[in-house]
Amino acid sequence: MKTKRQVWTLQSPTGDVEIEQFEVADRIPDLNGKIIGLFWNGKPNGEILLNEIARELAARFSALRIVRMWEVKPETRTQFGNSSDNLNFMAQNADLIIGASGD
Repeated sequence: MKTKRQVWTLQSPTGDVEIEQFEVADRIPDLNGKIIGLFWNGKPNGEILLNEIARELAARFSALRIVRMWEVKPETRTQFGNSSDNLNFMAQNADLIIGASGD
Protein backbone atom coordinates (compact mmCIF):
# COMPACT_ATOMS: atom_id res chain seq x y z
CA MET A 1 0.00 0.00 0.00
CA LYS A 2 1.30 3.43 -1.02
CA THR A 3 1.18 6.29 1.46
CA LYS A 4 -0.10 9.60 0.13
CA ARG A 5 2.17 12.53 0.81
CA GLN A 6 0.52 15.46 2.53
CA VAL A 7 1.37 19.01 1.54
CA TRP A 8 0.81 21.76 4.10
CA THR A 9 0.71 25.49 3.48
CA LEU A 10 1.45 27.71 6.46
CA GLN A 11 -0.89 30.71 6.72
CA SER A 12 -0.50 33.67 9.05
CA PRO A 13 -3.61 34.15 11.22
CA THR A 14 -2.83 37.85 11.67
CA GLY A 15 -3.44 38.84 8.06
CA ASP A 16 -1.86 41.71 6.18
CA VAL A 17 -2.59 45.18 7.48
CA GLU A 18 -2.41 48.22 5.27
CA ILE A 19 -1.42 51.33 7.19
CA GLU A 20 -2.42 54.67 5.78
CA GLN A 21 0.34 57.24 6.16
CA PHE A 22 -0.63 60.73 7.27
CA GLU A 23 1.13 63.93 8.17
CA VAL A 24 1.22 64.69 11.88
CA ALA A 25 0.22 68.11 13.17
CA ASP A 26 2.86 70.58 14.27
CA ARG A 27 3.40 70.87 18.00
CA ILE A 28 2.20 74.00 19.73
CA PRO A 29 5.33 75.67 21.17
CA ASP A 30 3.50 77.51 23.99
CA LEU A 31 0.09 76.93 25.56
CA ASN A 32 -0.26 80.44 27.03
CA GLY A 33 -3.42 82.06 25.68
CA LYS A 34 -4.51 78.91 23.84
CA ILE A 35 -7.86 77.11 23.82
CA ILE A 36 -7.60 73.52 25.04
CA GLY A 37 -10.49 71.26 24.10
CA LEU A 38 -11.21 68.25 26.28
CA PHE A 39 -12.79 65.21 24.65
CA TRP A 40 -14.39 62.50 26.77
CA ASN A 41 -16.04 59.40 25.32
CA GLY A 42 -18.45 59.07 28.26
CA LYS A 43 -16.90 56.06 29.96
CA PRO A 44 -16.83 56.16 33.78
CA ASN A 45 -14.18 58.38 35.38
CA GLY A 46 -12.80 59.82 32.13
CA GLU A 47 -14.10 63.27 33.04
CA ILE A 48 -12.32 63.05 36.40
CA LEU A 49 -8.99 62.63 34.62
CA LEU A 50 -9.75 65.44 32.16
CA ASN A 51 -10.84 67.82 34.91
CA GLU A 52 -7.58 67.14 36.75
CA ILE A 53 -5.59 67.77 33.56
CA ALA A 54 -7.51 71.04 33.08
CA ARG A 55 -6.70 72.10 36.65
CA GLU A 56 -2.99 71.33 36.22
CA LEU A 57 -2.74 73.11 32.87
CA ALA A 58 -4.56 76.20 34.17
CA ALA A 59 -2.07 76.38 37.04
CA ARG A 60 0.91 76.27 34.64
CA PHE A 61 -0.18 78.48 31.75
CA SER A 62 -1.66 81.97 31.86
CA ALA A 63 -4.78 82.97 29.96
CA LEU A 64 -5.51 79.37 29.08
CA ARG A 65 -9.12 78.62 28.14
CA ILE A 66 -10.51 75.13 28.72
CA VAL A 67 -13.47 73.88 26.65
CA ARG A 68 -15.16 70.66 27.77
CA MET A 69 -16.51 69.49 24.43
CA TRP A 70 -19.11 67.22 26.04
CA GLU A 71 -20.67 70.29 27.69
CA VAL A 72 -20.60 72.50 24.58
CA LYS A 73 -21.74 69.81 22.15
CA PRO A 74 -23.05 66.74 24.03
CA GLU A 75 -23.10 64.52 20.94
CA THR A 76 -19.26 64.52 20.94
CA ARG A 77 -19.47 62.27 24.02
CA THR A 78 -19.71 58.87 22.37
CA GLN A 79 -18.07 55.48 22.75
CA PHE A 80 -18.81 54.55 19.15
CA GLY A 81 -16.56 56.99 17.30
CA ASN A 82 -17.28 60.58 16.40
CA SER A 83 -18.70 61.79 13.12
CA SER A 84 -16.64 63.95 10.78
CA ASP A 85 -18.85 66.89 11.75
CA ASN A 86 -18.06 66.42 15.45
CA LEU A 87 -14.34 66.02 14.79
CA ASN A 88 -14.33 69.17 12.64
CA PHE A 89 -16.27 71.04 15.33
CA MET A 90 -13.68 70.11 17.96
CA ALA A 91 -10.75 70.93 15.68
CA GLN A 92 -12.21 74.32 14.73
CA ASN A 93 -12.99 75.32 18.32
CA ALA A 94 -9.68 74.55 20.02
CA ASP A 95 -5.97 74.92 19.44
CA LEU A 96 -5.37 71.51 20.99
CA ILE A 97 -7.61 68.56 21.87
CA ILE A 98 -6.87 66.22 24.78
CA GLY A 99 -8.95 63.08 24.88
CA ALA A 100 -9.54 60.44 27.52
CA SER A 101 -11.61 57.37 28.12
CA GLY A 102 -12.32 55.91 31.50
CA ASP A 103 -12.91 52.69 33.49
